Amino acid sequence: MEARSHHPDRTYPHLAAGPDLTLIDVGPDFWATIDDRPELHTGRLVTSFEMNADWDVWEMHPKGDELILVTEGKVRFRLDDDATVAELVVEAPEYVIVPTGVWHTADAMGPARLVIITWGDGTTHRPR
Repeated sequence: MEARSHHPDRTYPHLAAGPDLTLIDVGPDFWATIDDRPELHTGRLVTSFEMNADWDVWEMHPKGDELILVTEGKVRFRLDDDATVAELVVEAPEYVIVPTGVWHTADAMGPARLVIITWGDGTTHRPR
């Protein structure tokens, strides 16, 4: 057994079905090539990043809920279920659960850090 630590911005845990998890190295082309990684289309991907600006898109996950944990700072989330747009301010150490099929985006309210757990298969984006 080799015990070691990992940086959450450079190595993402992937929680597939079953008891094991896989560590995914994150390079500069990770997001541009994620659709070419079928092993990541099922299970949940745990991502982490600093947020210093508003998201430039809305996104929607049609096959699973998403958990967004604010570990530092404060973020305004907008959730659109096609009937209403709800706004929610989430401040560390709080989290929000975005239900399956709900469009969402985020506004920076100063520097923040997020940990996001997503079932990403079928994720769709639209402009803000």
